[in-house]
Amino acid sequence: MATKKMIRVYSAIRRGFCLYALCAFAMSPARAWCQESEAYQRAERRFVNGGSVADSIKKVKEGNFGGVTVEEIVYAGAVEAIPALKEQFARSVDPSNKDDLDPGNKEELASALIRLGDKDEIYWDFLLKQATEAVDSDPPFPRDFDPKGKILKDHFSGAFLSWAKARGLAPDEAGEIAVYRLPIKLGFLAKTGDPRGLPLLRRAMSSSNYMMAAMAAKGLAKLQDKDSIPLIIAACQKSPGGAGAIAEALIFFDDPDAQAAADVYLPKDYANGLRERRKVPGKDAFLY
Repeated sequence: MATKKMIRVYSAIRRGFCLYALCAFAMSPARAWCQESEAYQRAERRFVNGGSVADSIKKVKEGNFGGVTVEEIVYAGAVEAIPALKEQFARSVDPSNKDDLDPGNKEELASALIRLGDKDEIYWDFLLKQATEAVDSDPPFPRDFDPKGKILKDHFSGAFLSWAKARGLAPDEAGEIAVYRLPIKLGFLAKTGDPRGLPLLRRAMSSSNYMMAAMAAKGLAKLQDKDSIPLIIAACQKSPGGAGAIAEALIFFDDPDAQAAADVYLPKDYANGLRERRKVPGKDAFLY
């Protein structure tokens, strides 16, 4: 089990990354959004080349695991890991606890259990509560964009600073919450592909934070909810800085309007690369 000192070091590193993300993610949204997929691809290669389901389950039982280990288990459909995942879920600190130094762990476990087919309502109820709180918070993206979608790096946006001040947060801490902690809460629900999340995902498409909208769009693509395509396109239109990140979900709809809109907001080579990735059996909007 990681010590509190180790977790604090990790947390500090992550905060630094999130501040960098305020600029880097927004400057190249489509490329930045692919970071999650690259992590998954690395996990897949490691899993195929040297990992095993048994090793991953052992790590979970020992409490020495991270998101990659959990995803390896889910990708393998290793239902035999369900008891160990449940045990770790029960042990994990509730993210509403301010002393939790490693947020996301409990949500990751709940999401995995749902995707592995566990029917205990406690996991869905937990994910829904966390995701709903995230959507209700609706944090503005920390930076403004010019009319061409280029980030303005010299200052935080006024809306973001007001949001942070209202919560008694310093800009750097609020930035981590806005671009990482809250969007990922929605992401853990979205990736389950559970239709019960549809109303919340649709509501999140109106978020002023493109990271939140992009997470929701991916979930809607996973559900293949074609009625939500206009919502995704509208979110692209109102978010010039984040349109690329949001539009990636459109690639995963079998719909001519979605494909045409994706070509408007994504570089041609990048869009075609996603289409090729989609052809791989078993891949969806969370695995490209």
